[in-house]
Amino acid sequence: MHAKLIPSYYLDRVAQTRSVSDGDPLRELAERLRAPLFEPDGVLNALSPEAQHHLHDEAQRLATVFQRSSSNVEGRNGYLSLRSHQLRGLDLPRKRACFTAMHNFFLTRPDGTTAAERFFGQKPRSMFAAILESVELAPAPLSPPRKA
Repeated sequence: MHAKLIPSYYLDRVAQTRSVSDGDPLRELAERLRAPLFEPDGVLNALSPEAQHHLHDEAQRLATVFQRSSSNVEGRNGYLSLRSHQLRGLDLPRKRACFTAMHNFFLTRPDGTTAAERFFGQKPRSMFAAILESVELAPAPLSPPRKA
């Protein structure tokens, strides 16, 4: 499944983004990867039709997840390259981590979704609330401050 089935569905997804002439070789390669699995002497032919259908669905879902996660990373790398060009040569890992958090959790598309929301498939919990939960606040003073 990991070596043949999921990659074949990923190739199908990539072929959908190309023109017909550019996508045909990818579709043919995907079919060549899938076909031997379900032939009479193939590995997956021994499974019931329901199990085969389940494997097809799961492989398509995983190929979609891979495509979605890799496109976010590619988009993030392009964004970093564009926005951080003036920072080349400087080692600012904390600033870069802050930019990454802002990009993933605060910047929204016109439809109102963030990169984290699109990646995880659900709205993340409030970052401010998560920080408050993880930071120990100092206790209140025992006595009022003295006046000078």
